[in-house]
Amino acid sequence: MYHPIAHSFHEFTTIDSTNLYAMNQIHAGLAKHGEVYFAHMQAAGRGQRGKQWWSVSGQNIAMSVVLDSSKLNVSQRFRLIAAVALAVLDWLKNLAPGNWHIKWPNDLYFGDRKAGGILIENIMKGGKWSYAVAGIGINMNQHSFPGHLPNPVSVRQISGRSYVCAFEAKEMCVFIENRWNQLFEGKWPVILEEYNENLYGKGEIFRLKKDSVTIPCLIQGVNAQGFLIAGENNQFQFEFGEVQWLLSV
Repeated sequence: MYHPIAHSFHEFTTIDSTNLYAMNQIHAGLAKHGEVYFAHMQAAGRGQRGKQWWSVSGQNIAMSVVLDSSKLNVSQRFRLIAAVALAVLDWLKNLAPGNWHIKWPNDLYFGDRKAGGILIENIMKGGKWSYAVAGIGINMNQHSFPGHLPNPVSVRQISGRSYVCAFEAKEMCVFIENRWNQLFEGKWPVILEEYNENLYGKGEIFRLKKDSVTIPCLIQGVNAQGFLIAGENNQFQFEFGEVQWLLSV
């Protein structure tokens, strides 16, 4: 039986990490596709590359969605990343219309400011990709941020409205369900095209730092394997985590 996303929505006052909790539930055989775990406060929220996701209690969305990835090959993991990122972008555009983009591979930007991010962690069984856990963090009502965060913004700062985070998280799940169905209806080329149409920095020159070398690159797009393509003649191809974005030129 197919279970739609958010068929079961688990709400916590405080938790260490929704992603960690979701993965433990999967390992224990207690989670199905579409389970959502939402926390008003994460004591140890997880971000990309081992970073901590910083959030004020009760003011933001912190949730994890369990996704059955068994029909995808692990080499196709960017398909899932792109579908989830586009779904969150769809929801943000609907919630607070404006200059929204996806910063490769899965951060959500309004102009040059970061409103949220996605961390997807994978569970393998018998050498096959069985589940993915999509952790989603969105700055919703927060109006001040610590100084070490370089460019944060909240949806409230953009729209001037305040939000009920758990309600909006459930609304976001409708958009995730739509993009998930699109992916498995064979419309991956459409998803990739729309991802690139909404790519942060596309057509602009950015300084990208690889190791100790800084390279000014024209951002061209992202290919089907999830590599960032850059350079006047598409001569650069970067994996996620291989380069650090600096200021645009």
